[in-house]
Amino acid sequence: MSIADPTVGTDRAPGALAPYRVVDFSTWAWLTGRMLADLGADVVKVEPPGGDPGRRLPPFADDEPGPERSLRWWFFNRGKRGVTLDLDTADGQSLARRLLAGADVMIESFDPGHLSERGLGYDDLHRINPRLVVTSVTPFGQTGPYAGFAGPDLVLSAMGGPMWLTGEPDRPPVRISVPQYELHGAAEAAVATTIALYHAAATGEGQHVDVSAQLAAIRTIMNASSFPYLEGVELRRQGRDVAHGHARFRMLYRCADGHVSVLLAGGALGGPVVTALLRWIGEEEGVPDWLQEVDWVGIDFAELAVTEEGRKFFADVSALIDAFFAKRTKAELYTEALARRFLLAPVNTVADIRVDEQLAARGLFVEVEHPERDAPVVYAGPWAKLSGTPLADGRRAPLVGEHNRDVYVGELGLRTDELKRLNVLGVV
Repeated sequence: MSIADPTVGTDRAPGALAPYRVVDFSTWAWLTGRMLADLGADVVKVEPPGGDPGRRLPPFADDEPGPERSLRWWFFNRGKRGVTLDLDTADGQSLARRLLAGADVMIESFDPGHLSERGLGYDDLHRINPRLVVTSVTPFGQTGPYAGFAGPDLVLSAMGGPMWLTGEPDRPPVRISVPQYELHGAAEAAVATTIALYHAAATGEGQHVDVSAQLAAIRTIMNASSFPYLEGVELRRQGRDVAHGHARFRMLYRCADGHVSVLLAGGALGGPVVTALLRWIGEEEGVPDWLQEVDWVGIDFAELAVTEEGRKFFADVSALIDAFFAKRTKAELYTEALARRFLLAPVNTVADIRVDEQLAARGLFVEVEHPERDAPVVYAGPWAKLSGTPLADGRRAPLVGEHNRDVYVGELGLRTDELKRLNVLGVV
């Protein structure tokens, strides 16, 4: 059990990865180490002296910039310890080898070849620690013509395919506003790392885990990648609507305090939804006679959509629903939809998620103490329930170089005067 084990002195069982030490050199794939820390691993985040540039990324606590105030840094590095080390120096490289000689996992997201040039590539490390799992997370992987290309989230969204499917069909593609695809790459790396750890435990041999964030982005488009081969056509973006043949069905409707998503279509799937919704509208406000006898399960929306009369029919129904939804809140619509058993979901804001009763019942949000603040900070916490090896609630993200003495002196056996010398030289 490592000296950093958060279960020491508590009644909580150790996490599934509690025996393992992870050294995290990542420059942007911080979520990989965060997930392993949640699973109980002792994750040591290595930063350059002065701190990782990611500490200066907004948003900041209380809107005050600073290396110890980045909310993004806090979230993705929660649960880790932190040391500083300059890998461009011979002393720094030597200290990194000592750190990795006793580790189980190394995470890195440098350009391919960056660590090999410093004597810290997979082959170099395998010779000193054959059990070590080295996980490399890069935009396009370690090989191929794109391997050395930069790939921020905007590029990954475009080259992975999700951007083509996002937005309105008559407008240019758009990306999801909050970065997604770097995180998909980092999450895939966490999964692959645990598989490689299992193999290392069984065989005594580590391996190089090569993760491409582009490939992780492609996984998010799901059936769109196989659609041309199975259906003979390319799946295209549909915006707020869903298309079936020539028919287009609204999926998003504005309401009194935001939007709701509801499938208003005919047939076995959408017909019961429209039937139940119009019954409710009729009870509250009444519906026109021309809607009273419509068989929404048997109606052929695709056939109606090709006629002028059919398109007017769709427009009139949508206008009726628009007017009804506009007078009611998301909560009112959702509660009634549950009672009447038809498909409707509120489009939640972040504020809505924060007070969601389901997430509260699951204990998702946890308070983490920050000594420099008067009150604890609320985080999204355990993302899975493991009955025997529960996920860690996690300590706050480390301050710059906070655990240098613990790790270098307490664990690697460096003398105090040697640590001071390395600090003066700017190695740590």
